[in-house]
Amino acid sequence: MALTPDYDYSRELVAPFKTGTRFQGKAILDAIRLSNGWIILKTENTKSGRDFRVKTVYQLSPTIRSYTPKHAHFAIDFYGKLCANKKAAEKVFQAIIDVWKREPVINVLGRYESQMVGLPGYPLEYILHALNWILEQEDINFVGRPNQKQEELDKVLRRLGIAVPPDRLGSELAISLFCSILLGEHPVNAFIRANLDVLPVKRARGAI
Repeated sequence: MALTPDYDYSRELVAPFKTGTRFQGKAILDAIRLSNGWIILKTENTKSGRDFRVKTVYQLSPTIRSYTPKHAHFAIDFYGKLCANKKAAEKVFQAIIDVWKREPVINVLGRYESQMVGLPGYPLEYILHALNWILEQEDINFVGRPNQKQEELDKVLRRLGIAVPPDRLGSELAISLFCSILLGEHPVNAFIRANLDVLPVKRARGAI
């Protein structure tokens, strides 16, 4: 779907997922409709006063089906893109960094989406909208980390010339994961180093 600069198509009507209604018992705080028909929801959560959860609705009929996007989904997707086309995957990485630096998603899409033709896995539109909220959530719930761990993360980002934007220390952990994979680390090792869990399906009710 071609983007027009003056129209944010992602804010089209996403009924029945309107702000203020409920999804799986949680109030919907915001909703974005993607050009492939998927809907990304921001719903209330309880870790903190401003906390929320991100849900992806990927099927509307005959029944509504959804999942909670996790770091693992995007890390493996990024690794697959690197294996398929390193040059294009580097553009995906830069697009993620631009959004992390708080550039509007629609602007970043307009700059990079045409360069993703034929790239396997998630469309860039989904990656950026979902990660934009996931990274925001991590910053909201961030309460600090040990100095040694912080220095380790900063070192990884410096290898790619990336400075941490103000108030984005919480989400720096996730960004370091993408950096490590881009620098040649296998996703499994990157997860172990970052101490990020990949939960069993039965224990996490389908989350990975």
